[in-house]
Amino acid sequence: MPSYDDDLPTPQEELLLNQLINNTDRQEQLQALIQVKNLIIGSKRCKTAFYHVGILDNLYDLLKQYSSPIDIDILIQIFDCISSFAKSNNKDLIHHLIELGFIEQFLILLTNKIDSKHFYESCLRCLRSFFLSKTFSNSSITSIPFIFLCDQNKSEEKPSELQLEITLSNNKFSPINILFENSQTLDTLHNLLSISKSTQISIVEILCCVCVDHERQKQIVEKNFIQDIMHLLVENISINDRIHHLVGLANEHLIEVCLKFFCSICYENPTIAQQLYVTIYSETNQTLCEIISSLLNKILRSVIISYYASKFFVNLCKTKVLACDDPYVSHLSLTTLIHLCTKSNINKCVYLYIECLDTLIYLLNGNNTLHHTAIYTEQLLNKLFIYIFTPNKILENNSDETISIQLRSSALTLLAVLSSHHEDIKKRIAEQENLISTAIECYRSPHISLQLASLRLFHGLSRSVHQLRTTFNDTICDILLDAIKSNDLSLVKIASSVISNTVLEFSTCRARLLSGGILDILFTFLTHTDHELSINSIWALRNLSYLSTLKIKQDILNGLTIDKIYSLLEQCTDKQFLICLLSLLRNLFNEKDTEILLPMFNSVKLLTTLERILDKNHPGEIRREVNLLIDHLNSINNPSQQRSSSDSINSSCRTSLFPECILIN
Repeated sequence: MPSYDDDLPTPQEELLLNQLINNTDRQEQLQALIQVKNLIIGSKRCKTAFYHVGILDNLYDLLKQYSSPIDIDILIQIFDCISSFAKSNNKDLIHHLIELGFIEQFLILLTNKIDSKHFYESCLRCLRSFFLSKTFSNSSITSIPFIFLCDQNKSEEKPSELQLEITLSNNKFSPINILFENSQTLDTLHNLLSISKSTQISIVEILCCVCVDHERQKQIVEKNFIQDIMHLLVENISINDRIHHLVGLANEHLIEVCLKFFCSICYENPTIAQQLYVTIYSETNQTLCEIISSLLNKILRSVIISYYASKFFVNLCKTKVLACDDPYVSHLSLTTLIHLCTKSNINKCVYLYIECLDTLIYLLNGNNTLHHTAIYTEQLLNKLFIYIFTPNKILENNSDETISIQLRSSALTLLAVLSSHHEDIKKRIAEQENLISTAIECYRSPHISLQLASLRLFHGLSRSVHQLRTTFNDTICDILLDAIKSNDLSLVKIASSVISNTVLEFSTCRARLLSGGILDILFTFLTHTDHELSINSIWALRNLSYLSTLKIKQDILNGLTIDKIYSLLEQCTDKQFLICLLSLLRNLFNEKDTEILLPMFNSVKLLTTLERILDKNHPGEIRREVNLLIDHLNSINNPSQQRSSSDSINSSCRTSLFPECILIN
């Protein structure tokens, strides 16, 4: 029996490896390759043991040896071996495969004209394994950085614009970079599409994985893949419809990957999304949208087909090609995704639950008009509460704890999105028995995803005056103070977003946060290299200054310093930061405190500085804030010129206390 206590081959395995490496007889090498393949498939131990004794280098030498002239049978066995190795979770192993040059060699082999369908199928399956490897995240289908969005906030540049792909595309081990090194590679893949369904599935899945940024998406579109893959989609839908219930697995899988391709190619790309929206299939004169929507009207479709068909319309909506109230989105995609989230007969497919929850988060975040429809569809809220409170009820007894954590995190984050806008939904969620205590428990867990999800829920609820007065207690304050001091930047950023609301004068948390030293922390973050954190900090100071006592205002000024304020007013070029700073000053100069605070600034110097800001080419929102502040200062200096009552000024402040877009990551 093999030993599982070390990472070395057993004596029998060593004999086999010697036979593979040292034997010059082709037939015996072929048999050795087959045995090696059978050993490593599904065996983490064998992969690790063989890797440690250098089998990858040996396989690469054999690959080169039998590539010229081409020995189809041996190469197919090498493809299958490498495909299995490429599915390993060992990053060092994967990186060594890439360093050796396997991907380049496979791409060269695919350019040869060989009379063997099996050869191309095996080579492409092997190549696909590199792109589907867990080592390389596929950003086109991975959740984007989470921020709360607002319907009105259409002019803001979203941080989600494919920024995560920068790291991936700059990775020297990235299969994507290797594939695009040769401009002819896409042509090669395009030419191989017609060989078989197996090659079609592999090629389309590879294309899905390389849609990591606008440049790569554009390169794929320019090779006319859209029309060809649409033809594959229609062809296989027709085949499945003709044979009714006897659905061929290859046909069904091909439909799934074609839909996945259309989701990936237009992800966060308005130009390509618009192109897909107007694309017509010439043989039937149907639009692509009509073709895909027909899949959502079929009861017998696979859940994967339903998921990707729904996700396609979600991506069109998020690129503003479709409105959120378009029937494709509100009647088909939304209801289908919720149905998949609540469907009892897919309990064994928990990964689909998580994918659907994450896609709903993506859709509903910023599309607040869909929130009521969502919560009243198939009792979504009740299902989310089950996922959070008792996830094991829908999981197999032997399920990995990681899956339960993912499910709870996604459910909590979806609740956070749903609680971010409508007051009645916030109330319904906050009043759910044991939810707040469970969220607190999730924050105290050792799992970062649960901690983040818990803070996101508190962030959504913190956008309500009522919830700030009722739900937020000392325990939540202590959590926020703990999170804001964390070494994990993602926790710090979300905590700063919640704190920017919980420091308001009507919040029950304000005093505890101040006694916990929040002011000094916020001052430190003002100059933080992370832009979102610095914005959240100035926003928190601006909210803290609203209707504050003279003592708090003086503490803010002492921490910021007058010189620093003047420096920021004269040099700051960041729109959000400058607007918050100007609003902060307006809050500081409340009429009852003006006589004490204004002399600290020298009112003439302050007015001169503000007028210089007006002379610069700033956006209209900044100019409006400057004019409001100048008007306010003039009305203080000369009450006879006062054109606004203090009530109206305070009201103006209050209406923007909860920002349209509070940054959260």
